Parts: sequence; C-alpha cells; structure tokens
Amino acid sequence: MDEDGLAEAAEQACVRAGRFLAQHQREGIDVRAKGAFHDLLTELDAEAERLIRAELLARYPGSVVVGEELGTQRGAGSPAAGGDIRWYVDPIDGTYNFARGFPAFAVSVGARVGLDFVAGCVFDPTTAVAYTATRSGGFSVAGRRHSARRGPVSDGPPLMLTDIPGHEARLDPHQTGFLADLLETMDVRRVGSSAMALAHVAAGRADLAANANVFAWDTAAGRVLVTAAGGGFLPLPGEAGTERRSGFVAWAAGHEAAGKQVAEAMREFPALRSGTA
Repeated sequence: MDEDGLAEAAEQACVRAGRFLAQHQREGIDVRAKGAFHDLLTELDAEAERLIRAELLARYPGSVVVGEELGTQRGAGSPAAGGDIRWYVDPIDGTYNFARGFPAFAVSVGARVGLDFVAGCVFDPTTAVAYTATRSGGFSVAGRRHSARRGPVSDGPPLMLTDIPGHEARLDPHQTGFLADLLETMDVRRVGSSAMALAHVAAGRADLAANANVFAWDTAAGRVLVTAAGGGFLPLPGEAGTERRSGFVAWAAGHEAAGKQVAEAMREFPALRSGTA
C-alpha cells in the first residue's frame, strides 16, 4: 500500500474542507444544538464532510469512508481500487470552539488498512497548517519534514493537553480526582479538540495528551502523527469505534513512563470500563 499516496489524499481533502470552513466562519455560522449545550452542530459539518468524501472516493473509489456526520459509505469502485482502505473523517474536531470563533479546531482524516492506521492529516484552518504523516515515519508540518524531538525540552513539569473531565463527566469523582492529580505534577491545558492536541504533541509543542470520550474519527489521523514523530499512542480500554466511545493517552518521545502512568489512572474511570464514556 502506498502510504505516501494515502497521506497526500488525506491532506488534500483536509485542506479543501478546511479552507471552506475558514471562509464560512468569517462570514458567520448558523449553529444548532446537537446534544448538550457544548456539543454543537453547524450546517457546515455535513457539507465539509461531503467535500472530503468526494475527494477521497475520487482518488480511491473502492475505499470506505466512515464519517462523524454522514456515517459509512463505500465507493462505487471495485475492491481492487481501494477496498482495503477505510478512511475515518472528522470534518470539524472542536465544533464548539469553531462555533464560538475560538481558534482551536481541526479537520481530521486518517487512513486504516486492515488493522493498522497507516496515514493521516490534521489540518488547522486557523493557521492554514497541515500536519501529515505516514506509519513508516514520514511526518511533515506545513509541507516541511519535521524532525522528531528526542526527549524533554526542560527539567520542568511536562505539558499535558486534556479535556478530562468532559462536560458529561464533570461530577465523576474518578475524573475530577484524575485532573487534581495531574495539576500536582504537570502543566495542564484544555484544548477542546483531540485532533489538535495530538498534532501539538507530534510537533513537540506539548508532551502528553489524553481524553476519555472519543470515537475512531477523533484520533485516526493524530495517532499516526504522534507515532511518526517518535512518540506513543495507547487506546483505552481498547480501540475506539464508531458506536463505542473510548479514551487514549499519547506522549512525545521521552515521556513514555509518564504516559503509561496516566493510562493506569484512566483505567479506573467507570465510563471507560463500561464503554459508555
């Protein structure tokens, strides 16, 4: 499988959708509630996903696209034209930020072949920067090869990106206690987008990222970025799906021990044990 070709297709689709979103954000957005107050849906989510699907299926007509908004679609081509490829698409990861005009959201497209995530792109429409990677180790930021950082940048506390506890779990003592413990040992930031958090870890701007309320499309691209940059990614309690929420911990090179400690603490979350995070 041509991983570079998959990464290029993911990037082109992300950039096309991201430019569309940036333009419409400047013009104004019609927002309606999808669930809780923080879980918003704009009329642009589905349109951006349609743009991405068209781009991917034109290039790999036999592949399958799994999207947050429009579900699963198999292309019209034969399996020989990409039938083993499954794309996971999040047209706007960080919809609440996007709807508020807060510059922390992303377009995310990841490619899975068989059981392996092999390529992906996270595009930041605010800065027009694409983070693109392949499983074999190629990682680029804005089209330039990015060298993996091989260890902590300082002796200070690691920088952790997390949205734990999420709004739906704000009264869960396991998650509030988890955050309290993190604040004792790490420098913690809330981002509101798992895809952007993973891109920042891959780029060396953060040391760790963790969330407990994700589907496959939230992390399919970002996990490839992190591992290509020399870091690690651990799904919790197992791989995220399209129906069952899951969690993850990711770490930059030099922070594996801290990442695994975070994972052990997250395994105590009742929501992750039951699969209802």
